[in-house]
Amino acid sequence: MTTRLPATDDLTREERTSVTHGDFWIPQEERETYQRAIEALNRGGIPFIITGAYAIYEYTGIYRETKDLDLFVEPEQVAKAMRALRGAGFRARLEEVQWLAKAILGDHFVDLIFGMGNGLSMVDADWYRHSRPAIFAAQPVRIAPPEELIWHRLFISERHRQDMADIAHLLLCRGETLDWERLVAKTGPHWPLLLAQLVMFSYVYPEAAQGVPPEILRSLLERARLDADRPRNSEPITRGTLVSRFSFAIDVNEWGLRDLREESIRAAERQPIVREIAQSDVWDEHSESVKAFLERVQATQI
Repeated sequence: MTTRLPATDDLTREERTSVTHGDFWIPQEERETYQRAIEALNRGGIPFIITGAYAIYEYTGIYRETKDLDLFVEPEQVAKAMRALRGAGFRARLEEVQWLAKAILGDHFVDLIFGMGNGLSMVDADWYRHSRPAIFAAQPVRIAPPEELIWHRLFISERHRQDMADIAHLLLCRGETLDWERLVAKTGPHWPLLLAQLVMFSYVYPEAAQGVPPEILRSLLERARLDADRPRNSEPITRGTLVSRFSFAIDVNEWGLRDLREESIRAAERQPIVREIAQSDVWDEHSESVKAFLERVQATQI
């Protein structure tokens, strides 16, 4: 699609951090950090995917200032990737055993992401298989596929951050070329989140002739009709924490609802690859949550 360049003279400083114009600009010091990280991973032959603000830029042209670089790798590649980054001078820190590590260099860092924070899924081969080539910080990279970008963002709805606009922009700019069957299949039992975003898209862009195929919307609406008619058993359960651990904490901590996020994370922690990552000797630092996990492992509670 063709985008109209906006007038920027009257934008606030905050508004200027997310506009459609020019190249993806990175401050020089950050750029050198990212370049060093990518060079190390490429030299080590480690497959990785760039996501985050740069991936959104590649598909929509929307530039947004970012303070870090998100790299997705399959869990089996985490230790190898960190060894390569340590060899390039980075400090390796494991933040969360089921999804997040950081490679730190001075005041800057690279997020190495290998799963979802809510424990629902690990990064799989689809992220790389359906990615596309690009150049970032003068280095060859692969950019996350739009289907995975949308799917991943369905679960980000915190009070301080939610990705509805990213999803809407991806649908508007890339909806006609999406592999919708794959996106719906990947969403699986969490299809209501996808339907909610498609309805929001129709509200944001009521006259868009592209974006969401009518048959996809009709199919999901039919699922919603059938779901509305099924009997409920009144089980005290919440899936709210899967999309926002903070906004729905009251449901668990005060109202006593069963927390599916906690159950999902515990299931992820029982995967052998998660224990292998946590027990690797590659880490310079562990977060407190990782230390607690390792203590539970040592006590054979996992």
